[in-house]
Amino acid sequence: MKPIGMKVDGNIISELSDKIPTHIVALNELIKNAYDAFATEVIITLDTINKKLVIKDNGLGMDDRGIKKLFHISNSDKKFGKLIRNKESKLKRYTQGSKGLGFLSVFKFGANVIWVTNKNKKKITFSVNKDELISLKNLATYRVETKEEISTEIGTTITIDLYQDDNDDLEKYFSQDKNIKKLVNAFYDDQFKIVLKTNHGQYENESHANFVDIDKEDQLFYITYSSEKSKIEFFYKGGKYDEIKYDINTNDYKLDIELIAYSFKSGGTKKVSQLYYREHDDALIPLIYVNNNLFHNYTLFDPSIFRKKRSGNVLPQLIGHIKIISSHPLMEFNSDRTNFVQNKLTSNIKEKLKELNQKIQEDGSFFRNKIKEKFGNVETGAAYPYDINKSTSTNGKERNLLPQPAQITLRQKLKRITIPSGQINLLKEITFACNSSGEQIDLVQDIQIEIDGEKATKFILQSQDSPCEKSIKYIYNDSITGKVVENLKLIFELPEAMITANSKKSLFNLPLTKDYSIKIPYVSKLIVQLEKIYKQKGEYNETIACALRSIFELCSDYLKNKDPNIFPISLTINELESRVKYIIEFIALNNKLKTELSKTIAIDYKSFNKLLDKEEFLNMVKKAHLGAHKSMLYLSDSEINDIAKKAGLFAVLSDALLYNVSDNIISECKKPEPLNSKGK
Repeated sequence: MKPIGMKVDGNIISELSDKIPTHIVALNELIKNAYDAFATEVIITLDTINKKLVIKDNGLGMDDRGIKKLFHISNSDKKFGKLIRNKESKLKRYTQGSKGLGFLSVFKFGANVIWVTNKNKKKITFSVNKDELISLKNLATYRVETKEEISTEIGTTITIDLYQDDNDDLEKYFSQDKNIKKLVNAFYDDQFKIVLKTNHGQYENESHANFVDIDKEDQLFYITYSSEKSKIEFFYKGGKYDEIKYDINTNDYKLDIELIAYSFKSGGTKKVSQLYYREHDDALIPLIYVNNNLFHNYTLFDPSIFRKKRSGNVLPQLIGHIKIISSHPLMEFNSDRTNFVQNKLTSNIKEKLKELNQKIQEDGSFFRNKIKEKFGNVETGAAYPYDINKSTSTNGKERNLLPQPAQITLRQKLKRITIPSGQINLLKEITFACNSSGEQIDLVQDIQIEIDGEKATKFILQSQDSPCEKSIKYIYNDSITGKVVENLKLIFELPEAMITANSKKSLFNLPLTKDYSIKIPYVSKLIVQLEKIYKQKGEYNETIACALRSIFELCSDYLKNKDPNIFPISLTINELESRVKYIIEFIALNNKLKTELSKTIAIDYKSFNKLLDKEEFLNMVKKAHLGAHKSMLYLSDSEINDIAKKAGLFAVLSDALLYNVSDNIISECKKPEPLNSKGK
């Protein structure tokens, strides 16, 4: 009998990807890949209108060998927790991946996935369809076609076509601020920026060190523990109050803990960032990071676990960070990364964290009671030791409580906003502000705002409808510690929209083989808005009829004004019909240009030629003109769809001429016969 070879059915792909329990675990796997590639930034774009998820990083990228490793499922030469230094960037990072599941994670969201990766001045593009994989009787027969070209770009971009259910689930999940914050703060590393872009806005990670500035007026203690120093330290009102020896007696892992304990007055926990809200009940809780990656566990260090005791003997209101560092092979997690796999190492970590939690709460409540006995009450205020010369004795009898510098804390230092924007209340960008006594500042009365160097008389920034940057300066003059200034940069930028191909529900349904992203100012926004209202069962067809002409107008006008190689400066064309006719003739006259455009917009050359019927375009422009003036009075629903298809195609052609075809090709093109102002 001949030796029998092994086969792996394609269904294994579905089974393995389905075992990834949640979208957040899958997203975290993709972010970890970027982290391991020594990226300094990863941008996650969730476009639920067009059902797209894009993960883009500026890391090391993949070459042929790296791509082969990607497709070697459940195989990895990485060692989890190993500290690696990148020679070029000098960055040091703890390795995150070790299971070889990066490839499977993408299929948690959708079937069709495209990778574009850059390394060693070479760009490699390839795609995989999950449905094709699972239909195979033997995965070994599947071949991935790659396209290579010279490139100076860096990093890797993954584009996923979302399933409808996953699209809806992600939209719902990221409608909650606490979920957004946990994703963008998934790594405890200030040299790694995580950005989430949704149809509702852009979000970025915060500096973890800033947590000591949250709600200063209600702070009781700043608490630290280091297993290397083997001691717990308590700070009260910025001075060191006491320290306690505590040794975990192991070299298998390291612990670093940094906490703020609160004693809330009015307002409760509302002033605390939702980053520190527990998922199921919004109770405050410290975050746990294992080798700098967020561990979604809320039981290892639960401040409320001792609530059954008398309230005077616990400190249940804690936030902060617990960092576990280990490269031990027994550091293992369950599938959804919400708990450890039980073994000797993880059991020891659980035991020590529970002991530390209890020790910190018991000693902290004891110190709080001593302060209350001595001074009659427990005053709260900024607990972090900003002034290194400030100190107390270990028995808390001597306190040099010097005034703290006044503080203004902003939601973020850089904010990107798509145009046209709404009005912006600049005071809402402040998350916390206090004077040198730790008292909250009256924002309206005490904060002075400057916009681009000029004093603002109002706190409302008017809406912006063109790309620009605004420098906002927040100023507070403290009577004791002097002026404090915080700066915010607002960047107003154009959005990008997708014209979706092959969708029966799409207004701009085009005969292309892949989606096309429009960049022409305002056209992209207009297309997105028209697509949205088109799905409302014909309720807004009158609005659509009035707006379609604008797409022809904006595209042709932008081409005319921005590209003299297409429209010679000496040529004046004012009427819309004449401009559209000229552009179509310009394309139809040049075979090399047509070849380039057909490749760019993903349509075969023969079909592309058939689309360049100038009379059809002119007919649709005239109908669009009728719609702009008479709405639906003389147009049917089917005519609206026909106009939209031609307007969408014209937008794609115009955009490709402007942004995706080289100037050299356009400059070599023949020009149509000159037209006068009437287009004759």
